[in-house]
Amino acid sequence: MERRGLQAQAERSRRPALVTRFLRGRSGVAAIEFALIAVPFIGLLAAIFETALVFFVQESFENSVNNVARQVLVNDFESNSTPTAASFKSSTFCPSLPSYFDCGKVVLNVQAVNPATSNFAGVAAGLTTNWYKNPTTNLNLGQPGWIVYFQAFYPMPVYLSVLIATGVNGQGIGNFYDHASGSIYANPNGSGFVHAIFTTVVFRNEP
Repeated sequence: MERRGLQAQAERSRRPALVTRFLRGRSGVAAIEFALIAVPFIGLLAAIFETALVFFVQESFENSVNNVARQVLVNDFESNSTPTAASFKSSTFCPSLPSYFDCGKVVLNVQAVNPATSNFAGVAAGLTTNWYKNPTTNLNLGQPGWIVYFQAFYPMPVYLSVLIATGVNGQGIGNFYDHASGSIYANPNGSGFVHAIFTTVVFRNEP
């Protein structure tokens, strides 16, 4: 009996030591801490990469629009019959885009205004971002000296769903913090949402 009592007392005295060693132990702490922050950290990295990709796509798209608009500005089409909207897109605009664009989803609106009836301020005041929902099927490259506005829209896929969050809010949707988004729109070509890549160029044709 006395021996059992001594063993029980020894076990009780060892318990605080085991708890103390457990609290002081540092092995595996890094793995546990990384497991706790891994999901938000990887999510943040993905959001940064996708945001950078959006800026890259926007810059590439703007560069293509500017290059094609320059052809219109210098009356490159004057010697030929005015192309249709479909042929202008397929034969002129699409070849100017990098290969990672799906040109079939691009929407264009190229119209010209006689400077005798309007000016740059009047043209700019009438431009909106709603035109892509019901784009005109005709093309008007204008005449020498006319004011031309060249609008282009590209629906870039959203790869990280946390960037779109919930519910429609104005033109765009509520982002992760439920603020209105001016860059994420309902997909005009199907379900879901897209990054709305818009580019508008207004210029006067050369005489």
